[in-house]
Amino acid sequence: MAEIPSVVTPTKDFKRIQEELDKIEEMIENTNAELYQRAGKKVGRDVGIVYGLVLGIIFLTVFYNIVLPIFLQIK
Repeated sequence: MAEIPSVVTPTKDFKRIQEELDKIEEMIENTNAELYQRAGKKVGRDVGIVYGLVLGIIFLTVFYNIVLPIFLQIK
């Protein structure tokens, strides 16, 4: 069997390196979070536009088919 190589590092160096890796990991997580937030805002805007158009079409249809004929009969 082959032996597994092992490396002994001083505790101070290990802790320093671990802290630096934690900082890098935190920066990456923040960057990913910002990217996902921007994508979510874009999708939310697009969905809002579609909902607005659909509601506008429904209101116009109701107005032309129900409200407008009632007003024309009154006059």
